[in-house]
Amino acid sequence: MRRSLVLLVAAGALVAGCSGTKNGTAGSDPSYTTGAGSPSASSGSSGSAPKVASPLKTSSIETDACSALSAAKRSELGLSEGERRTTSVGPGCSIFAAEDRLNQIEISPVLANKNGLSDVYDTKANDAYFEETQVSGYPAVYAAALDGRKSGKCGLFVGVTDQLAVNILVQYDNGPGASDPCPVALKVGEAMIQTLKEG
Repeated sequence: MRRSLVLLVAAGALVAGCSGTKNGTAGSDPSYTTGAGSPSASSGSSGSAPKVASPLKTSSIETDACSALSAAKRSELGLSEGERRTTSVGPGCSIFAAEDRLNQIEISPVLANKNGLSDVYDTKANDAYFEETQVSGYPAVYAAALDGRKSGKCGLFVGVTDQLAVNILVQYDNGPGASDPCPVALKVGEAMIQTLKEG
């Protein structure tokens, strides 16, 4: 079964989900959602996430999420060229492992959140796991409403400015990433930071 990742907005909260595709027909898979809290504009944010000390230029990824990884970085990671798509919350990019399309990564700037990573922190009570980390010195968090890490699913949010977080979703069905997907997300996040710095 080929899996793809989609983003959708529901009831004022941004939720990233995993969809299954069978025989060319997309179907919803409720077993995996990543909480990326987006409070309504009136509620504001507590600003609870660590500040981004060196904000990155993000105009390129705000219009083309596939520009988050340079060709050189995709090659280093064994990934194919990204497939651009449009979601209800902005641009997305689906990237498959060059040797196995059952291994997929979705990169999406979370444009619906105006307070960056703080909006993710504000809804951490909704997550099955919420683990603070850093990606190349930038604040980040592993988070998802359901814990699918043992089955190849991992969600990572990276604060690239105080107003913008980028969601990296991994769905690996084969290889080491299928049992330990979060290191894959971390490597993609590191490659993204380097690409944006060079941009």
